[in-house]
Amino acid sequence: MDYAQLKASIKEIAEIAASVPEQFRDKCFELLLTKLLRESGGGPNDGEDIKEDKLPEEKTPKGDGVPITTQLRVLMKKTDVTKAEIDKILLYDNAEVHFIKEPNTKGITTGQMEWALLLALKNAIEKNSLTTDPEELRSVCQDKGYYDKGNFAGVLKQDRNAKLFRKALTAQGPAEPLSSEGQDALGVLIKRLATEAEK
Repeated sequence: MDYAQLKASIKEIAEIAASVPEQFRDKCFELLLTKLLRESGGGPNDGEDIKEDKLPEEKTPKGDGVPITTQLRVLMKKTDVTKAEIDKILLYDNAEVHFIKEPNTKGITTGQMEWALLLALKNAIEKNSLTTDPEELRSVCQDKGYYDKGNFAGVLKQDRNAKLFRKALTAQGPAEPLSSEGQDALGVLIKRLATEAEK
């Protein structure tokens, strides 16, 4: 198989993997790529397992700060966010994310949704899942002073906020992944906070 054909096949595999539920995407891509490489003579033979130590390392070595998981890499590529910008707003220690630059908006609604985006970033780093859990969001908003008990669920349902996720967040509902618009909004927020952190 020549390089151009291989490149086209990998692009097709990426599109197929992107169409499956998020939790299966990485494995789907890995399996399809392995099959393609076997067929082209560049991968392990049938029946030969892929050795874990031969797979590319997804996380940066210890001491290099934030691990670049697959979901974080996708976000960075889509939004042009750099590792340096991420390093300006959070600290990664003992497999946990700690924000060192937080939203300081006065509006409760804006603060609630900015934290919804930042929790997706936190989960992309800690769990390789660009999702936000509404109850985790509730707890953070209570801690940070952005919680309005009577309007918490209503804010999540507003059209402009609901579209940031594949399905609108609902109180006591499941964690939801960011939509394409949500990823863009998170990229803008990271860049803004990183700029504010420099001042």
